[in-house]
Amino acid sequence: MRPASGSSPTSTRPRPDPIVGKHAAAILFALCTAACAAALPFIPVTPLLSTALSSRVNDDALAKQVVEMEIRKDWVGLAKFAAARMVTEPEEIDWWVILAFAQIQQKEFKPAIALLERAIARSPEDIDPRNLLGEAYRQSGDPARAAEILERAVYINSNTAQTRYLLGEAYRDDNRLERAKQAYRDAVLIDAEFSPAWASLAGVLARTGPSEEFEEAIKQLTLLEPQIAKQLMGTVKPKP
Repeated sequence: MRPASGSSPTSTRPRPDPIVGKHAAAILFALCTAACAAALPFIPVTPLLSTALSSRVNDDALAKQVVEMEIRKDWVGLAKFAAARMVTEPEEIDWWVILAFAQIQQKEFKPAIALLERAIARSPEDIDPRNLLGEAYRQSGDPARAAEILERAVYINSNTAQTRYLLGEAYRDDNRLERAKQAYRDAVLIDAEFSPAWASLAGVLARTGPSEEFEEAIKQLTLLEPQIAKQLMGTVKPKP
């Protein structure tokens, strides 16, 4: 399996290739085509992970299948695919993570949480299982527990934009809006092109102010994802 990379300067794992490491908003998922996957097979298509899910797969042919199922949003197929690989490679935790990712997309949170907890126990420095575990708890209705997990993830690796962003999502759902704003700010400080964090920051600023920071967030989002910025402006009324 390909080693999952971390952003921490102290990590022993390699950083992703600059192209692979570029982050895309969720809209990229809908726009990317099979031709896109063929040209750039490990492109990230989710804001939940620090590197592309397919970068965990050591075999290029298998990795391409993972990408194709992600683009189609074939989560049932991806779950079956990962489960089958687990039979032949039961000790490869990357397949656990891929299966858990697919389960989260299907809102099968209980088995995903169990897999991710096993993965963290085996590889505590791997940040993405912690990201996914926090997201599983948040989506299942426990943002406070999600925040605890993601705070620990930030302590382990403070230089991952996705973790800061997901922490902001957990804080927001737990109605800790000031902490949410700071987490989003931290995310875009790490990666100024991480558009999901700009979008979420703008959404919270629309509720809390100040309007000047909201306008700046919209400005940055417009540069990265103009359609998303336009949609956001059409649905929120910023607080002064």
